[in-house]
Amino acid sequence: MPYLRDTVESVLPQLTPDMELIVRNNGSTDGTAAYLESLSDSRIRVIHCTETVSAGENWSAVCRLATGSFTKVLCADDTVLPGGLDRQLKAAFEHPDAALVASRRRVIDETGRVIIRRHGLPGLTGTRNGAAATKDAIMKGNNPFGEPSSTLFRTDALLLELPFTEEFPYLTDLDMYVKVLRHGSFVGLDTVDATFRLSSTSWSSSIGASQLGQFRAWVAKLLEHGELSLTRQERALLRVRVTAMFAARRVATLLTPALAVLRR
Repeated sequence: MPYLRDTVESVLPQLTPDMELIVRNNGSTDGTAAYLESLSDSRIRVIHCTETVSAGENWSAVCRLATGSFTKVLCADDTVLPGGLDRQLKAAFEHPDAALVASRRRVIDETGRVIIRRHGLPGLTGTRNGAAATKDAIMKGNNPFGEPSSTLFRTDALLLELPFTEEFPYLTDLDMYVKVLRHGSFVGLDTVDATFRLSSTSWSSSIGASQLGQFRAWVAKLLEHGELSLTRQERALLRVRVTAMFAARRVATLLTPALAVLRR
């Protein structure tokens, strides 16, 4: 709370009778439980947990409860924009070999003001095989697929790769995208289908100080295990891009409060 209500209300109008919304209350003590108990929609399943676990553990636990052919992970302060779920599912059905579908997202601040209207998937729209999508994404120097709200997993591929690992916490989602793409192709949509909330209190902001080092170590691990192949020139280019991209992200995070004040 207070964002959870917007998150849930963004999903419910898009659910058909054979879809489900599973909410795992990760030990919240801020009114979340009372709000969830007030919901009477039969498509909602609520799991209350008294012990708070990490984001990766929470995502893994709730994904293991999913029974549908496709799974979307949605954090409690993000939303699915109208029609977004339908567009992603349509793409998934049109490409049965797709293991991951992603869309662009809208970045908003703590108050809901729009910071960036169209963000993500630079040069990654269309379809490509999993290995090509992985390399293209990594060469961007950040996570161009976007946060979980921007993506849709094929459930069988996701279950094969659970749990979400947190060896590199900032890359918990990107690491899973790469693993899932071992099992199929990628579809990138040019539509804006979700929002991602950027705030000083969000989990993604709190781990920002070590993001650059984590990305470098993660890429090094992929190279070491033969899951990624880069030429010497590509490695040099990636080092430059990673440094530049994370510097820009840090500046954007720091400027968000100031931008909100200016808009007032």
